[in-house]
Amino acid sequence: MNLLWKSINRLALLPTWFKTILGLGFGILAGYILGSDSYLLQPIGTIFINAIMMMVGPVIFVSIVSGVVAMKDPVKMGRIALKSFLIFLAMTVIGTSIALLLCTQVFAPGKNITLSDFNLSLAPALKSTPALSLVETVVGLFPANIFSSFMEGNLLQIITFSFLFGIAINFTGPAGRPVERLIDSLSQVTFKLVSIIMSFTPVGVFALMAVVTGTQGSALLASLFELLGVIYVSFAAVLFLVYASAMLVSRINPLPFMRKMLEIQTVAFSTASSAATIPVNLQVTTKKMGVPKNIASFVIPLGSTINMNGLATYLGVIAVFAANLYGVELNLQDYIKIVATSAIAAIGCAGVPGGGLVVLPMVLGSVGIPVEVVGLIAGINRFIDLGSTVVNSSGDSLTAVLVAKSENELDVATYNSITDKEDDSEALKFETKRRFEPVVQDTAEGPEPRPSSSSMRQQRQSS
Repeated sequence: MNLLWKSINRLALLPTWFKTILGLGFGILAGYILGSDSYLLQPIGTIFINAIMMMVGPVIFVSIVSGVVAMKDPVKMGRIALKSFLIFLAMTVIGTSIALLLCTQVFAPGKNITLSDFNLSLAPALKSTPALSLVETVVGLFPANIFSSFMEGNLLQIITFSFLFGIAINFTGPAGRPVERLIDSLSQVTFKLVSIIMSFTPVGVFALMAVVTGTQGSALLASLFELLGVIYVSFAAVLFLVYASAMLVSRINPLPFMRKMLEIQTVAFSTASSAATIPVNLQVTTKKMGVPKNIASFVIPLGSTINMNGLATYLGVIAVFAANLYGVELNLQDYIKIVATSAIAAIGCAGVPGGGLVVLPMVLGSVGIPVEVVGLIAGINRFIDLGSTVVNSSGDSLTAVLVAKSENELDVATYNSITDKEDDSEALKFETKRRFEPVVQDTAEGPEPRPSSSSMRQQRQSS
């Protein structure tokens, strides 16, 4: 029994990211062992996902308001917003272009597959989703009822309201300081609750991966191995070529970024939700990567909604796969349309699991590809979402680091260190306390402070 408790205590002391990887591995193993009975673990995974999603709205609100309030200079705020958007857009276009290049020059997904291999007649009768006009998109940013936006999880409207609310606090002046302090307190309470929820990440990841592996199984992966393989190769190209190149151009060592991103990526891979990674993403970028809180609190929530470069990447791959499947010949103009519509779809797609299926018909319809293939993709969409979310969340962190570096506000020492700010600050507090607190002596009546030098001189003079 003592050995068991010692093992449990040692396990509890392991880093969260390591325990999460263990949970992921054991979850896959449990899924293969339990098979279809793994659905019994579904409630645990659902509770974990719901608990995370419960915090998305509050986290976005307090983060963006705190970030806007912290940037008193409106010029700086606009500059950071513009830089973030340009980086998001550039990464999305480059990622989709690389995916199309791999599909046309290296791989040919869908070429060796016939329609008789799949029962597309069982697919839902979907229609191409028309793209919203610019006016409709802008109007949709402003909610008629902000409480409805929180209830419906409309992240773009929550971001718009939070942004305007933070600006209003700054313009109010001294009368807005109590609200600013309230937001700061609310932010601390919100992230404390997030920390409590995230401490159960290994358990939630275990349940989610067990259910996915047990219910989907390897047979489905084998039937569409080529498509999944090309998609994941494209994801790897974005992560290790595009992102690393962007950091090298900015004169930043990409190795610390890749190492510290593991904690975020494990959560992203298990939840398949960019929005769900916001809390842990904010903690890692500020405490371990040295990004100032005002920049991270602005860029990360914004990126979770409009930075879906992983989604845009796999939309391009699926478009080529569907074109080959149906025998549709694509020309250069079609590829440009795919890149453009994928970028637009990625910007407007909510960062929740399965969001790509909603906008996929729009991309397919733009080049005349039948949208019934969406029913086929839905069967493996969970596996695609896992890798896509890793790319999306990593892109959010990358943008925060690049923006901080361009503003000369990146804490390079923290970025390159193996410890985080919180650990260093606690150690500093302990050392300061040890050096400067008065030494106490225990007496029969309890601790007694050591006499100061001035009191000792007074005693000698009186004697």
